[in-house]
Amino acid sequence: MKEKLGELILELAHIPSESGQEAQILEFIEDWLLEKGLSPKRQEVPGCAPNLLVFFAQDPELLLTTHVDTVPLKLGLYPPRATGDQLLGVGVCDAKAGVALLMLLAEEFAGKTLPVALAFLVDEENEGRGSARLAEEYCFPSAVVLEPTHLTIAIAEGGSVEYEVEVKGRAVHGSLAFRGENAIERAMEVVSGLRRLPFLYEEHPLLGPSGFNVEKFVGGDGQLRVPDRVELEIEFRILPGQDLPSICQEIEDYFRQFPWVSFRVKDISEAYSLSREARVVKLLARAFERVTGREAVLSGMPSWTDAAHLAAAGTEAVVFGPGDLTLCHTPEETLSLSEAETAWRVLRELVLSLP
Repeated sequence: MKEKLGELILELAHIPSESGQEAQILEFIEDWLLEKGLSPKRQEVPGCAPNLLVFFAQDPELLLTTHVDTVPLKLGLYPPRATGDQLLGVGVCDAKAGVALLMLLAEEFAGKTLPVALAFLVDEENEGRGSARLAEEYCFPSAVVLEPTHLTIAIAEGGSVEYEVEVKGRAVHGSLAFRGENAIERAMEVVSGLRRLPFLYEEHPLLGPSGFNVEKFVGGDGQLRVPDRVELEIEFRILPGQDLPSICQEIEDYFRQFPWVSFRVKDISEAYSLSREARVVKLLARAFERVTGREAVLSGMPSWTDAAHLAAAGTEAVVFGPGDLTLCHTPEETLSLSEAETAWRVLRELVLSLP
């Protein structure tokens, strides 16, 4: 199984599939499933490629799902490759490992009637329109969303609010900088002051502290003049239990202190958490313990995932899978094949343990 997983993950990782360009990998997955005697169903997603669904019962109790898209890093510069037990390269962990796990589970379950469905979703790294569409049409009692958690069971997930910010200055000749207003210096002042916002120092027992990340900082052109404009994108981490409207008000009141700052909300994602006593948590924990002989560890997923849309629709959703989120979205992305094989065995045990 480890060898099969390694070969399939590398094959998937060599197929470019950044958000908005998922057609090629979906065709590959669909053809592969058809060859195994399965009947995948396309679910249209407005403005995107379709989701791909596989049902093993008419009204499945459990959904296993992951996304097929990746962030836009150039595959030619960082080609996927194997080094012993490790796979390296963009997408091998987030989330081509999850895609391969679902494909090999589908092969394992072919011809059987089981209370499970599989979903290969689009657009997770962009706006999450694939899972939003899935949640509109179907409401599964429980779900496991495959993302890198180091095989811990994430029962809480961070949300976010993302702002596009423009900071204006006044351009003058660079030799007379004291007569202008440097937009870069103003932007640095704005970012530095954000650290005083009270909500950023609240913590969640499974997710740790809130915080923010400056995802984009663009200004100046290297010429002998004072920059008059800076563009920022800033994402603020939201924890389960925090009041999102109050946090947005706090952020926006801060921005309004500066007459030369304008802003708009780019994206909002709700945080969520699930009880430790939820049925899917207990079933997955037992499956993990039977396969590994170790006690399952509960955790939090700091990043937004498709689980948020499923949870908002009433599904008890956990996040689980092989790999370390830390290096995902970077050229150093890695995956342990031993961990991926364990994930396959745990998920297989979970499905076969269902009534």
